[in-house]
Amino acid sequence: MFTQSSQWFIIQRMHQYKCPSCRAVLPKEQINVSKAVAHCLGCGKLSSLGDVMDFQEVQEQVQDTPSGCFVWEEGSRIRVQATLRSISGAIGALFISLFWNGIVSVFVVIAIAGLWSNLVGPLPEWFPAPDMEDGKGLPLGMALFLCLFLTPFVLIGSCMIAGIFLNLWGKVEVILDGPQGSVRTSVGPLGWTRRFDATSVDKVSIGRSSVETNGKRAKLIRIEADRTIKFGGQLNDKRLEWMRSVLKKLLVTQ
Repeated sequence: MFTQSSQWFIIQRMHQYKCPSCRAVLPKEQINVSKAVAHCLGCGKLSSLGDVMDFQEVQEQVQDTPSGCFVWEEGSRIRVQATLRSISGAIGALFISLFWNGIVSVFVVIAIAGLWSNLVGPLPEWFPAPDMEDGKGLPLGMALFLCLFLTPFVLIGSCMIAGIFLNLWGKVEVILDGPQGSVRTSVGPLGWTRRFDATSVDKVSIGRSSVETNGKRAKLIRIEADRTIKFGGQLNDKRLEWMRSVLKKLLVTQ
């Protein structure tokens, strides 16, 4: 139920609201604030006031397009795109990546030196391996163990490097081609694509990531169709809200 202050705000804006189904303007006589419903005489549908307000919010956000966001129509295909570009994010990812990979690289060099000295022969003079007490590298067993141990740390470091490229040249795009829909997060030709049935979309909303970073869960977009697609966690708030609004208008409120 709406509070008294919320009711006053709704009454002041009644002339702006439209029916979520047929988009006809809803006169104040067709809106019952106390019961939080609106009855459209044009299509005869009874809508909750929350749905009416959400529809209005979607219309306003779609009209306010942030920088780096686009909608293209290519025949029957519609492409909704938002850039992941963030200079501050790229700088932050760069410093974290340098710190992490700088530490990991020391142990990687030691592991490579151990493998080389055991399987190939003496290390080249130019090889940047730290001096060992006996002048040799690690024993073969220890070198192999270190390689296995370092694998997850190297993968994490690789993801950090990928984060730099995402913050500089990454993008998120949703392609609607008739009944086929796809979500793609990419950097240049490299990307991850997930598909869904665009005709069975029930809801497009803002959700939260299942992974916590510094005690917080990142916002993301949820498309609930034949399968639930979650994406856009790297977008800033304004681009995220814009893309959610555009997709809701295209997939749910049409």
